[in-house]
Amino acid sequence: MPTTTLAKSREYAPNERLRVSLEFTNVCNFSCPFCPQAWRDVATPAGSPYDRRQGMLAPEVFERAVDECQRVADTLELGFFGEQTLHKRYVEYLEALRERRFALDLNTNVSFLTREMMDAWVSSRVDLVRLSLDAVTPAVFDRARPGQVRDLDGRVVADGERMAAINAKVEAWLARPDHRPTRLVFVKSSHNRGDELAKFVAYWTPKLGPRDYVLAKQVLSYGGKTADPLVRANRCNVWDMRFLMIDWRGVVSPCNLDTNMDLVLGSVMVESLDALYTGPRARDLRRRTGCLRDLTPCRTCSDGNNWNFNETFKNPRHEAVGALPAPSASPTGVATR
Repeated sequence: MPTTTLAKSREYAPNERLRVSLEFTNVCNFSCPFCPQAWRDVATPAGSPYDRRQGMLAPEVFERAVDECQRVADTLELGFFGEQTLHKRYVEYLEALRERRFALDLNTNVSFLTREMMDAWVSSRVDLVRLSLDAVTPAVFDRARPGQVRDLDGRVVADGERMAAINAKVEAWLARPDHRPTRLVFVKSSHNRGDELAKFVAYWTPKLGPRDYVLAKQVLSYGGKTADPLVRANRCNVWDMRFLMIDWRGVVSPCNLDTNMDLVLGSVMVESLDALYTGPRARDLRRRTGCLRDLTPCRTCSDGNNWNFNETFKNPRHEAVGALPAPSASPTGVATR
């Protein structure tokens, strides 16, 4: 459907603008045990379903979503669920985002990252690169982050070389003098307990530039889908955070933990983002959503967006230089991987 035939959102004022996530794909090559991707189409440990149809973001949905974000978004985050670098148009889409009126963040598990993609991050002036790692030693990485990994030349690496290939890619990125501000993410779960975080911080912080940092954050249940002994109770209502998730089909949800899109507001291919965010369905959900309220996934969500235990680490040489906002004070600490 041509975007010119669709209603357009009004221009949001700076204090109204939303944090929008755009999903390139909900397919992932990893099956991390604390992520719903490991429980697709089977009974999830915490009870909330995850059986959403898989696919890739089409050009017409991408163009429509970006056009709408120019009017309503403060930040566009690439990657709601799934591994965005699996999309065949990944670099093309990034290049199309070079001229924009919003901040641009992205998230990847690094496994399929190439030099061409790194070049695109730089040329499109990405505002924040988030690299989800969760480990620095091979045995812990294999337990916490199972799945295929390729080296920078695109070759599939052997099981025993997965961590080395990931680390080499991250080091290559951080060594670039033109690399964009970067966050190395360590999700604290039962799969990387012990001294792994200390090893992670010791290994990576000396390699960080002045605008880079390590974020260690709490494992979450993703709206009551996964279970882990380290999940901690917390209450939230995502409307307070001004989120919108757009999945690969153009379907919209207000919750960054609604990986099954159960709280659907409608489609951006039918209505404007403003109409979806302020319309009758949204008004109804505003009254009904919140941890442990009686609808899916809220009824099984006891921890919400729990950022209370986030920890950040910078290179000591740059502690007072170019500091980024603390994740605990900003939606940039969200659970999307």
